Amino acid sequence: MFNSSSRNLNLLIDKLFDILRESGFSTEDIIKDARIDLSKPIPEIDLPRIFDYAYNYTKDEALMIKLGQRVDVTYFGSFGFALMSCSDFTEAVKLLNRYHSLLGSGINFNVLLDSHNSKHTLRVSISILNNLQKKLLTELIISQAIYLLKIITNNDQLKFKIGFQHKGVKNKELYESILKCNVEFNQLHNEISIPIDLRKEKLVSANSAVHIIFEEQCEKLLRDLNKVENFSAAARRILLQAGDDLPDIKEVAFRLHMSESTLRRRLKEESSSYRIICDEVRDILAKKYLTTTNLTISDIAMLLNYSEAASFRRAFVRWNKVTPNDYRHSNS
Repeated sequence: MFNSSSRNLNLLIDKLFDILRESGFSTEDIIKDARIDLSKPIPEIDLPRIFDYAYNYTKDEALMIKLGQRVDVTYFGSFGFALMSCSDFTEAVKLLNRYHSLLGSGINFNVLLDSHNSKHTLRVSISILNNLQKKLLTELIISQAIYLLKIITNNDQLKFKIGFQHKGVKNKELYESILKCNVEFNQLHNEISIPIDLRKEKLVSANSAVHIIFEEQCEKLLRDLNKVENFSAAARRILLQAGDDLPDIKEVAFRLHMSESTLRRRLKEESSSYRIICDEVRDILAKKYLTTTNLTISDIAMLLNYSEAASFRRAFVRWNKVTPNDYRHSNS
């Protein structure tokens, strides 16, 4: 999930424990119950479970929001330093779009430009974990993003609007006081609305020489990440990371460092195609929405980019030989 170094993961847990101690909680019970061995590097797969234990132990709704405000750029390794050394916000957006898979499997970032509403939208989607762990990780990521945006622009007065997909909390005002942003819940997406003027903002830590070094390291890490998979699996991973906003084949090919025609040929050699993989991913997402949310069929169709609910129903029946409603009822 997290592609940071093990050392940084241990530092993250240290910061989490600092928050617990400051709130009067003992960390010994969590260390024992979650079977945490602080003398060894913490495996990245254990982080959601540790967050889960900490949340249930403290009952602190804003725990991950607080933690996100304490995680500095070094936690993100080469990607973090490459981000900090970008010349401006536009270059930082391009960096995020290209290398976000280094931040963790199942985590996707998309930056959308809405010139009509004069804003950028940083959208976060997570395609793995249970609902509570997804909530905790989403809040951590968005809190980190807000913190980093203010750090790299050296502007603590930036005003953002945050939307979370999960249901509201008892103390919304606490979220807003920590993040210094407007926060809304029960939204269609997890996202940060960013004023469009920020795209011209020069970053205070811009350094072209340093940026080249760390972007080259990011490029190597990305190549290594893609080496371990066949092309169908790599394309499927990218699409699953994207969640609701599936990129086109040109974008997938770009992320795999090849041309569109080469990717089509490689998929054909594996008896697959981009359309087949898209259908597989839509089927996975559709089943997740049907069994874990109360979204209507029309809402699910819209999230999966179908022009109308009827088209989605036909596709779902083709994939599963059962209607979406029947699937939901039999798996509820």
